[in-house]
Amino acid sequence: MKRLILPAAVLALLACGNRPKPAVPAGDKTVSTVLTLTAATFPAVKAQGKPVLVDFWAPWCGPCRTQGPIVEDVAQGLGDKAVVAKVNVDDERELASQFGVQAIPTLVVLKDGKVVQRFVGVQSADVLTTALTAAAN
Repeated sequence: MKRLILPAAVLALLACGNRPKPAVPAGDKTVSTVLTLTAATFPAVKAQGKPVLVDFWAPWCGPCRTQGPIVEDVAQGLGDKAVVAKVNVDDERELASQFGVQAIPTLVVLKDGKVVQRFVGVQSADVLTTALTAAAN
């Protein structure tokens, strides 16, 4: 049986689990189009004339992790027709409180800074896109 001899640097990487990440193919879209909101950035976003979808979430929440990629799809599908954002309720408790968030994920659709629709629990991309399209009209 042949023994494989690896350089010490490679062995160190393998031992600590820091394996090099594979290169991302040029066609892949890896940049998020979902804004991360804070109490400081929220007023400027809600003041825009476009409808805004805000996803209130937390990293430890299983349903929120399911909702995240759906929100990404909605943002990519709508492009610049709407603003899609997320708020980490652990980091922005005051902002979550302003919207009366008691369960997550909570998704809120705003138009001209006012809540026009609210969802609690995981929602499909179709439901969210329809809500944003209705808010735009």
